[in-house]
Amino acid sequence: MINSKFTSVRCEIKSVQNSHYRIVGLAGEGQFGKVYAAIHRQTGELVALKELNPFKFSTKKFLREIRILLSLDHPNIIRCYGVEHYQDKRYLVTEYCDGGTLRDLLATNNNRVNIEYKLKIIIDILEGLSHAHKEGIIHRDLKPENILLSVTSQGWKAKISDFGVAKIEAEDAIANISNMGDTGSPAYMAPEQFYGKYSYGSDIYSVGIILYELITGVRPFSGTPSEIMFAHLNRQPKFPKNLSPNLRLILREALQKLPQHRFRTASEMKAQILQYVLDLENKDVGFYEEIRKKPLYLELIQEELNDKEDIICLKTQGNLLYQTSAKKVTVKTFNFHHQKINFCFKNNYLFPENIIDLKIINNGCVVVTKDSKERDVYKLHLCQYKKRSLIHIKSDYFHYGIDSNCRWFAVTKTEGNEQGFQIIKTQDLSPITPLITDFIPSEIIILDSCHGIVIYTQNDIDKNRTYFRLFNRRGVWYDTYTVFLPLRRIVYHSRHSKTLLAGERKTNNLILLKFYPFSVKRIPLHFYPDFYYPMTTGFICASTSGNVALLDLEGNLLGLSHFQHNIRAIAPLNEDTIITITGDNSEQKQLIYRFKTIKNNKVIPINFS
Repeated sequence: MINSKFTSVRCEIKSVQNSHYRIVGLAGEGQFGKVYAAIHRQTGELVALKELNPFKFSTKKFLREIRILLSLDHPNIIRCYGVEHYQDKRYLVTEYCDGGTLRDLLATNNNRVNIEYKLKIIIDILEGLSHAHKEGIIHRDLKPENILLSVTSQGWKAKISDFGVAKIEAEDAIANISNMGDTGSPAYMAPEQFYGKYSYGSDIYSVGIILYELITGVRPFSGTPSEIMFAHLNRQPKFPKNLSPNLRLILREALQKLPQHRFRTASEMKAQILQYVLDLENKDVGFYEEIRKKPLYLELIQEELNDKEDIICLKTQGNLLYQTSAKKVTVKTFNFHHQKINFCFKNNYLFPENIIDLKIINNGCVVVTKDSKERDVYKLHLCQYKKRSLIHIKSDYFHYGIDSNCRWFAVTKTEGNEQGFQIIKTQDLSPITPLITDFIPSEIIILDSCHGIVIYTQNDIDKNRTYFRLFNRRGVWYDTYTVFLPLRRIVYHSRHSKTLLAGERKTNNLILLKFYPFSVKRIPLHFYPDFYYPMTTGFICASTSGNVALLDLEGNLLGLSHFQHNIRAIAPLNEDTIITITGDNSEQKQLIYRFKTIKNNKVIPINFS
């Protein structure tokens, strides 16, 4: 059994340990029970297990939802794979969506998402709804919480979920006369639903409310349940003055009080919105509109002229600073004394070849060099008090990762005419695994002393997908995740073992990835991030031109700033202090800044909570 912080979450889920699925985290909680992320023990497929509390959700309703979901096969409706029973618990097994719900998007990025992509989400909903209506299904509870999202290279893909109070028209014709039992959510209910009536038009009205909220950031009616009901029955929604006339017409028709005055079908409403999207003048301008800027004040607390060498990279761990130049690594200790940071020389490591990379390990570092005369040969050096050569690797596309205790490492290497991936024991350089040639990793990240991730793409299948495959030090594969995005340079937050940050190719966006449960979040920046590194409570991001952004662990933007000089290298010293190297080869400066924020026109320490 694998015993580490990356082992499956076991709290609250002992009841399904012997099932076909292995729970990997709590994904959410709804009115009828909890939703877990789980992996099929045989296929490795990631699914959602929706626990349905029998006291809140009767067997009749449970069977109805299963029957409805199994009858609906559409890319914009959540797919149902079946049912899992264990003891007194019941689980609906469905497709897993990594982007959370539409409510999550509304809560974080709504006012920044470009109108084109907001409308594409609505088009997805209407396409799924059109299919359900053709099958005689009325959802009756459409709301942002029941719209699941996947993050893709085209924006977001929306899927309708939770058919718990849905009705089948042919079977419920009599009940439709008066059905006040299960209704939807008052804020999104059509007027007739408050009287126990419903029709396909009721779902159209709910989509209209969602569209209104996506565009304006608020619902048309708010207040207590009785106040909301009164407004739905008697008041007309107020539209912002800057709202496009065509969108105003679409919303007005969708939100008519009488069902017969609304769009006749979901397809009719979709056609109107699609025409509006086609007529947009500023299409393909990116996923986000102008990004809201939060000021971040950088207080310069120390400045030193660096005229000895050209520093190209900085890395820190604990109280150690590693400065890398073309052929030398300098290690210094540092400590904070009042407002000053004191540095003390510890060691120098000199190399005859150019340094390609440096990774910090316990009690030292591993340095990779490459001789320009040997095109495909990379040399790994272990630097712990003294420098020693570790291994020479021949590789066409070199990537590596090493255990912090230096007991094993993983590399891409070439043997004969084959390029592949291999895990090697450090002590005697014996291979732990044979050369694995199924894929060529684009990155290798070591998570802890026993586990790692290989990250790869398969461009011949789909260049917009990135695969994450977890393994242990014995070469056993145990989880695979797919992200429907092309990613670049992925960093791992070693203090928060479930968190990775990556760049989205060809955009300024960053992608926050979390495991257990698996989630993907797009983070927009107004500049292209050349550097991003973990800090104690988040990430520091920067561009060579001097832009700096600070993110918390949830990907929320804490602040933005801009240097008046370029950045050659940057690294965190602690949770609110960074060190940078600026200037060019002829004259470099080492600048140390402390983060502060501006509130009520006052500069105060930044709050990371």
